[in-house]
Formats: sequence, C-alpha cells, structure tokens
Amino acid sequence: MPKEELKHTNLNVKSRNNLSLDGVCNIIGFDENYVTLATAEGKIVIEGENLKIESLTRDAGEVCISGKILSVTYNDKLSIKSPFSKFFR
Repeated sequence: MPKEELKHTNLNVKSRNNLSLDGVCNIIGFDENYVTLATAEGKIVIEGENLKIESLTRDAGEVCISGKILSVTYNDKLSIKSPFSKFFR
C-alpha cells in the first residue's frame, strides 16, 4: 500500500507474546531481539526475545509478531531515513 494511503497506525499487544500492527510502510530491520518498522506516523522499534515475524500483509500494511515483547519505542517522522538518503538529497 502506498505510504500516502497509510495515515494511521494501530498497535495491539496480547499477553506480551503477540503484537499486531497496521499502517506499516516498510520493515527496516529485524532479528530475534528487535524489529524496526517504518510507518506513516514514524519509526517503531519493538524489542524482545525470540521475536518472529509471523505474517506480513504488504498491501494492507499489517504485521504480526510473536515472542516475548519487552518494549515498543516510537520515534518522530524525521528520524526515518534510508541508508541511501544521503546520496539522494
């Protein structure tokens, strides 16, 4: 789904073991201890243990993550930068 159409982000955490999120534009990075996502409203970093991306619906911008959720951190829109952004100013 184009970033312009994703104007909101809904986050749902169930028993600190399952997290679902919509409004996702891109997965920036992930491993078993963190998942970093770009949303229309900014960057979200999920930290935990044994994290797995269970499903990704790219057209709808939905992501489901399982594992022990320890923290969710939100950052401003301005902090979303591609590693290549300095080359394309």
